Amino acid sequence: MYVMGLNLGHDRSACIVKDGEIVVAVEEERLDRSKHSPGFLVHGYGGRLELSEYLTRVLPMKSINYCLEAVGLSIDDLDLVVGNKSIYDNALKRMLLEFPIRDKSKLRILPAPSHHLAHAYSAYFASPFDDAAVLVVDGVGSLTEDGTGFEKHTIFDAQGRSMERVYSDSFPKDYSEVGIGLFYSFFSSKLSFVTRYGHPTFGDFGCGGYPEAGKTMGLAPYGQHRPDWPQLLHLDAGKVNARTADLEDAWRRWLKEDGEGFDSSERGSWDHPFAKDVARKVQEETEEALLYLARHARKITGRRRLCFTGGVALNSVANERIANESGFDEVYFFGPSGDDGVAIGSAYYGYYALAGGEKRHHVKSASMGRAYGQDAIDEAVREAGGAVEARQAEVSEVARLIASHHTVGWFQTGSEIGPRALGHRSIVADPRHPEMRDYLNDVVKHRELFRPFAPSVLAERVSDWFESDRESPFMLLVPHVRQDKEKVIPAVCHVDGTARVQTVHQETNSAYHALISAFADITGVPLVLNTSYNDAGEPIVETPADAIRTFLNTEIDYLYLGNTLLSKPGRSLPDSHPSRRPVEVSK
Repeated sequence: MYVMGLNLGHDRSACIVKDGEIVVAVEEERLDRSKHSPGFLVHGYGGRLELSEYLTRVLPMKSINYCLEAVGLSIDDLDLVVGNKSIYDNALKRMLLEFPIRDKSKLRILPAPSHHLAHAYSAYFASPFDDAAVLVVDGVGSLTEDGTGFEKHTIFDAQGRSMERVYSDSFPKDYSEVGIGLFYSFFSSKLSFVTRYGHPTFGDFGCGGYPEAGKTMGLAPYGQHRPDWPQLLHLDAGKVNARTADLEDAWRRWLKEDGEGFDSSERGSWDHPFAKDVARKVQEETEEALLYLARHARKITGRRRLCFTGGVALNSVANERIANESGFDEVYFFGPSGDDGVAIGSAYYGYYALAGGEKRHHVKSASMGRAYGQDAIDEAVREAGGAVEARQAEVSEVARLIASHHTVGWFQTGSEIGPRALGHRSIVADPRHPEMRDYLNDVVKHRELFRPFAPSVLAERVSDWFESDRESPFMLLVPHVRQDKEKVIPAVCHVDGTARVQTVHQETNSAYHALISAFADITGVPLVLNTSYNDAGEPIVETPADAIRTFLNTEIDYLYLGNTLLSKPGRSLPDSHPSRRPVEVSK
């Protein structure tokens, strides 16, 4: 049985599940090259129609076709198509209008309120658990059944193939109160951490785009604890609330008292002590609130295992505390926890809830995109012409390039779904060089200097280098680096001594595991620096042509596509290139 799942909100995406197993999934942004791929379409005149009628999103047709081609199906071969849309549940209407399938009875949606249910299905049915509490926390979910507000956070009790909503909380439609997701977005936007899109007042709190919560999380360790600033998130009886008026008032008061010289519109405003303190304050409150909700889920479900998902579950620093302090024996963090993963949850709902499917498949890798063969690579190289030189190379040679402090674009098999590059669409570098982080941020990726980079470590060696032995295949946990290793891998050690770890297994990513193993043979260090293969503000690359374009438009030194190594003829290394000041090899 083939079930297609669709996310029709922001971060539009598509997925195909065959008999309970994900065979392909992709985000529309990887194909249309528009960050978050909003896909807005305006119908008629807004003054005469409801918002949900005149301002909507079209179907992610590029993703739909991509998935069908990857599996070798026609659209009428699908047994079910299940769609979901956050905020207003008009998914079925959009699908009936636009989805070009002959048998319209195959088009279905989840029952309202649907958004958190789709998130819950994605995490639980991808997990290895037969029973679990499922906690969903995001910014804005679906409209509640009584129409007075939006989903804020929800707890489900899952066992076998059943999923029961046991607790939910919402916030009012006028945003006078908000939950953790919008609390974080409010201050991220005030710090001007925003992916700009459309009208200057578009988005939550009129921020002009999509708040970039990851930047706030990365900046937080640079700030000071501010006990003089009042608590803004209120925790009581399973509820987590913040009054928007209180947030506005706090921001104005803090800015007046502590923000002299801070101007969020200026380049580098993040470096002001005020911005750092705000980021730390927001992160601290978020961690405590999420721990509170996780413990509440433990209390009301009685389960020993937890699945945590929703956009807020991408806060890997808070995840580390949930894993260690919430009281659960095991926690599963789903890789594409944001709305891109809703397509997976929709497909799972179709297979398990609508079709009565029974087969389970634990998801260990986010690499769910189609693979590009040598013909596609050769064609992309030919189109680049004399701008690149290409030859076949072994992984061991790539490891030597990295060990000599060169940066390498790493493009292997199918792309990952979700915001993390996990060794299929990555830029890989030497974690040992103390200048590598700043060089990558400033020269290669054109982003803020405080942004940390992640270590991809051989799973069998993780506890030798980090104060953790947990699996972290989706880069969603942040343990401390072992104290004796901090100076060895400074490029991936954050200012507070932590690192956002990705554990790499041979069985799920053999090529990447081989690269790290080869690097370890040369240097004695069983990990590499990993960052997403993209320039600032653009989606992660999808195709060989995307990879070559970004390679040529940035200061990446080499590109490894399959077994093909590309370089730039006649290129001179920048003066700040780390290889000009080599470090001593540790082995």
